[in-house]
Amino acid sequence: MKILFALPAFLLAPALALAMPPAAPDPAKGNPHATPPSPWTDLSEYSISLKVPPKGATGQWKIRTFDDPSDVSIELDTPAAKGRTQGTLLLVGGQGIAFRGFAPEAGFEIDPLDTAIVNLKLLTNLLTRIAPEGPDAVKAVTPVKLGDDKQALVAYTRSINMQFNAPWSVTGQVKRVDAKSVSYDLTIEAPGAKAGERLKWQLKGTAGGAARGKALEDAMPLAGWTAYRLAPPASKTGHTTLSFGTQKLAGPYATMKDLRAALAKP
Repeated sequence: MKILFALPAFLLAPALALAMPPAAPDPAKGNPHATPPSPWTDLSEYSISLKVPPKGATGQWKIRTFDDPSDVSIELDTPAAKGRTQGTLLLVGGQGIAFRGFAPEAGFEIDPLDTAIVNLKLLTNLLTRIAPEGPDAVKAVTPVKLGDDKQALVAYTRSINMQFNAPWSVTGQVKRVDAKSVSYDLTIEAPGAKAGERLKWQLKGTAGGAARGKALEDAMPLAGWTAYRLAPPASKTGHTTLSFGTQKLAGPYATMKDLRAALAKP
């Protein structure tokens, strides 16, 4: 697992990310950063814009979720080692990923998905702290002021642990956009790498959307997409231990139904 101490690197190519093995959790105590179920995780659409210090590099994601949590659609526009990475990726049945518009870095195909999901988890974590009852509780403009002087703010997947060390604070607002959507404009302030340094991250976007679909539609055309099967990693890299590897599928696949059939085969 990678531990990303809220640095700009987590928006970039995976080789640039700060990574080190985390301390093993105590099984008897569970994960201290686990969050309880929240209405904020049940929405269909999230737009996320995250600006990171010191130069204001900005990553943007549009994430669609479904009743089947193993299907996800993500449009992304993020900084890369050279230029920007722009395109769309799909998580399909929790078994495969597909890309259109960009070629993922070989050996790190899972990273664009992981980065998007860890940012989504950061967002839903904060929104749950702000309005625990969920988006229905946001009637107009809700000022935000929260923080913790002792415990880090953490969002994580099986592969990434993104951490804002204490003391951290969040200020800004959430507000009702329409009957289906809420907008947010939040500033996270936390210690930087240098002694006494305080840095700020800006998190903006919307959460809501219409009712969720059941899953990615079988009829969805996949011309121009490249697909991979999720699999155990082939090896350990020099900077992290990967939780997932990938195997490129032969393709091409005309529709989502065809890709699902290929993923169902051993």
